[in-house]
Amino acid sequence: MTSRMKQILKPTISKIILTFALFIISSLLWRMYVMATLSDTFPLGFPLEFFLAWGPCRPEQNCSEFNGLWLVLDILFWYVVSAGIVEWVRKR
Repeated sequence: MTSRMKQILKPTISKIILTFALFIISSLLWRMYVMATLSDTFPLGFPLEFFLAWGPCRPEQNCSEFNGLWLVLDILFWYVVSAGIVEWVRKR
């Protein structure tokens, strides 16, 4: 990894805040879109759905699934996007 890339990806408070803001907003927008177009499906996460629930569900059934790896990859994806946005704004 070059020193330029290390500088761009170096954690700062602005990158971390932007990461979680993009992560939450994109997840909520995706959830709203899916819930409006498909009934009984409740996802979280974009571009990778790390949590998915569906229904109706009987009380003895588990009608949801969670993938921790996809959650980590989702956050890493949004961190790289945030680092690019912060660098682009800084250069302007």
